[in-house]
Amino acid sequence: MQRRDFLFAAASLGAGSMIPGIFGRAAAQDYPTQPVTIYVPFAAGGASDILTRLVSDYARTKRNIAVGVEFRPGAGGTIAPSQVARAVPDGASLGFYSVSPFLTVPHLQSLPYQTLADFTFISIYAYIPIAFYVAAESPITDWAGLIKFAKDNPGKLRWGTAGVRGIAHLAVEAAFRTEGIKATFVPFAGGSEAITALLGNHIEAVVSADYGPQVAAKRVRLLAFTGTEKLAGYESLPTFRELKYPLATEALYGLFGPAKLPKNVVAYWEGLIKEMTGSEAYKTALATANASPIYLSSAEFRANVEENYKKLGEQIDELGLKTKGSP
Repeated sequence: MQRRDFLFAAASLGAGSMIPGIFGRAAAQDYPTQPVTIYVPFAAGGASDILTRLVSDYARTKRNIAVGVEFRPGAGGTIAPSQVARAVPDGASLGFYSVSPFLTVPHLQSLPYQTLADFTFISIYAYIPIAFYVAAESPITDWAGLIKFAKDNPGKLRWGTAGVRGIAHLAVEAAFRTEGIKATFVPFAGGSEAITALLGNHIEAVVSADYGPQVAAKRVRLLAFTGTEKLAGYESLPTFRELKYPLATEALYGLFGPAKLPKNVVAYWEGLIKEMTGSEAYKTALATANASPIYLSSAEFRANVEENYKKLGEQIDELGLKTKGSP
């Protein structure tokens, strides 16, 4: 799959490379002239870690440029974007894109950045169906069983996700409202931390895109997907769209930079990522993270963000998910 024209479905709301001839010799000479840092909005150890290091390692091995990865978890994933928004637009500071800090959290709290004004969206290169899952030894074996447990034991279902007020958080909250469920949300700074709590029996369930290695190790049991897409081999599991819940979403991942990033810098990374999507390293990383292939250019990425920023804002309003102090 090279392109996908999806990001969100609201079921009940209707819802560069140095390749000659592409960027030119000037672009290749002008950039990069210094080390590059990619800031990640979540803790190390999850899908964002795997997919960011994929880009940084590919850039180092194929272009011989110094690319570092720094993790800035917390605050609903907004710390890293805040840092990139303030950076000099010279390509030295980039960020790893995840949906929530750009498309949901800005509708729910005041932030030091504006999604549509303060960033250059470079490329999308992976997506993962976000899953709701329990530990493999859990007595809860399917989604219907989870709903029954939660209804029979109000407030005793403890669940976590990778970011507070992120899209996975909101999608599940909307689903639980639809079902009339009272559950206890437990916040974490990243999916890997939530999984650690799950495996330590501190919570009963997790919703995140970080389940790949745990599925391979048979440590977790998937119950449902919070979007429209299913993971290969799990076609029998329901999606939130099939269940007719209000919000349904996948996790899209990519690369972004501060506003007014020079065209040659954008072209450099667009080309490198496009080339990377044909590599064995890309296939290996996707398999490890249980991710699927996708490629969106900078223009396509920008259009996707603009469309879905507006759409999600409308859905959040209609669902009554804003709290006191929301913008």
